[in-house]
Amino acid sequence: MGTITQTAAHTASSDHSRHAPLSGRAFAAFGVSLTFVLMLVSGIMLYVAPNGRMAYEVGWTLLGLGRPGWEAVHIATAVVFVAVVAWHFLLHLRVYRTLLAGTPIHPTGHRREALLALAAVALVALVAILAWPPASWVVDGNSYFKRDHWSSEAALPTRPNRGWRSGG
Repeated sequence: MGTITQTAAHTASSDHSRHAPLSGRAFAAFGVSLTFVLMLVSGIMLYVAPNGRMAYEVGWTLLGLGRPGWEAVHIATAVVFVAVVAWHFLLHLRVYRTLLAGTPIHPTGHRREALLALAAVALVALVAILAWPPASWVVDGNSYFKRDHWSSEAALPTRPNRGWRSGG
């Protein structure tokens, strides 16, 4: 009997030792990835959703959530995303410093890449602010879905209110 108990205890401890300890870096990486995917999905849902009043009037839902529900998911996920990205950045601050400051092997670091990334982000922001294509096309597409695409459904009879998150 003692042998069976010892074997069971050994197996249990072996199973536990096969798992890596919890890692803040892994949590940050998975957190960034998973919140990004959820923000992407909720963003797509909000992109195609009619405007608020129209969504309410036609009882618009997608995958069981109305516009207010998708907005809540998107905003809450964005807050978590920002927190996890900040955590990820802090965990990798040394890497960022090395990339910018360089190493003995690569004394200039990766400053060009950092400047190119900064320029690309600034260009996207500028194009969006100035309402130039292709950013204007994306905004126009969103306007189409919010107003024009759903306007024919605005004449449909309204559905009873099923709660704020369901949208109908």
